[in-house]
Amino acid sequence: MADYQLTATDSIIRTEDSACIPPDPANRDYADYLQWVEDGGVADPYVPPEPAPAQPSPEQAVLINHENRIRGFEGREPITAEDFIKELSG
Repeated sequence: MADYQLTATDSIIRTEDSACIPPDPANRDYADYLQWVEDGGVADPYVPPEPAPAQPSPEQAVLINHENRIRGFEGREPITAEDFIKELSG
């Protein structure tokens, strides 16, 4: 792990304390970062966060509830909202 990590914006994250450093030449921390890069430092790349799972609409929530009630009567395992949405999409 490097001393710094890039972000989706121009800001830099200092990994030591998770400080967000704006790209301002008057900022001492940013000047330290630029010196670190000049000395051969390579920041860790930006890693986008995992996308949030799809949330069912209110109508889908009613359908999922209905489906799971039927599955309960049939003695089957309930379906998750994620799997139900996949079935509707596929």
